[in-house]
Amino acid sequence: MDNSSSVVDNTSESYDGISDCYFPVMNLTDERIAEFYLLNALTGRVILIVMFIILAIGVPGNLTFLITVFRVQAMRNATNMYLTSLAVVDLTFLSISIFTYFFYFNNTVRTHLITADVVGCIGAFIVPYFTYFLSISTVTLVTLDRYNAVCNPISYIQRRNKLRALRLIIGSWVVAVLLAGLVIPRFARKVKFCAVWPDTEKYQDLPVVLGYCVSISAAGLIVGHLVEAVVFVVALVVNAVMYARIILHLSARVNKKKQQQQTIPTQATQIRNQVSRLLITFGTVFFLCQAPFVIISLANIVDYLLGTPSAVTYRKLVLPLTISHVFIFLNSAINPVIYNLTSRIYRHAFKQTVCGDRCTRKRCDSVTSLPIDKADPPDNNSFENRLQDDEDDVDARDSKL
Repeated sequence: MDNSSSVVDNTSESYDGISDCYFPVMNLTDERIAEFYLLNALTGRVILIVMFIILAIGVPGNLTFLITVFRVQAMRNATNMYLTSLAVVDLTFLSISIFTYFFYFNNTVRTHLITADVVGCIGAFIVPYFTYFLSISTVTLVTLDRYNAVCNPISYIQRRNKLRALRLIIGSWVVAVLLAGLVIPRFARKVKFCAVWPDTEKYQDLPVVLGYCVSISAAGLIVGHLVEAVVFVVALVVNAVMYARIILHLSARVNKKKQQQQTIPTQATQIRNQVSRLLITFGTVFFLCQAPFVIISLANIVDYLLGTPSAVTYRKLVLPLTISHVFIFLNSAINPVIYNLTSRIYRHAFKQTVCGDRCTRKRCDSVTSLPIDKADPPDNNSFENRLQDDEDDVDARDSKL
């Protein structure tokens, strides 16, 4: 199956100007059809500008997050191990995909040929799909970690350790590789065509040879789209259920405290709520950014089952698909922004990383009036190191009420 099957003619004898081209002929002499295989120059430039802006935000942001986790001891917990894995994946995706997008959008004709000739069809698509599935699994791990911390705090405290988190991260990478392997047959075959353009000045200098990465079979096409969509939908439902349980659990605690007129350490409560709010925002943004791409995959499946010619489906979905890739690219850059906007803990850690001792001194001055348990030995990082412990202690106490 390819994007141009309804306009392909296996004979080239009746066409002038392509005698030196020995691939199947793609008849694009109808300008209404030919237009869909062209990329508007202005559109291409705008998309590339947007993507380079996203790149300029995403690469420094993710690098700063990684440096922050490395330098700030309080950031080295299980949740941030998952987020560190995601930051590495996002950096990989941003750094590699920008070249693919540059070659694609900097071209007059929509074609995979430039990239496919360099790295092959599998090489062109394996990294984006690996990062896609790894992102989904990592988001789910983060949500599960927060769900257990809020809804099953005693069990969470007993079982939490970095070795367990590392095993889950390795498992998520293995699963992502396997899922990407199921999708790749959808793009594994490179096909070339001899394009016959309309006989007008606008089309005179366009390339004759076009290439596309297509599925190895009809089954490969369907399986690829289904894996993309099913994994996303299952993860969306699972995460939504956990988000709902987290929100209900936190709300129930607040109501119970009010009824019993009990108080808990305000600082620890704020920390717990901040982290939960951060991760729910993080997950929601992730699924919203990925949703357009998955909807297009479902539309491809529907069109195939209805018997719609693949060329018609391509012409109908090519613009939405282009826009969906911008959202996917944005999603890999926006996470550090979310961390800073939704959590004081992350803002403080980022500031400590960026401006060092100056921010640390200001922070210390601002918290000198905070009561510190006399049983705790003095420690230069006592405030930061107690954040996660305070949160877990509150969760454990609440679960006993």
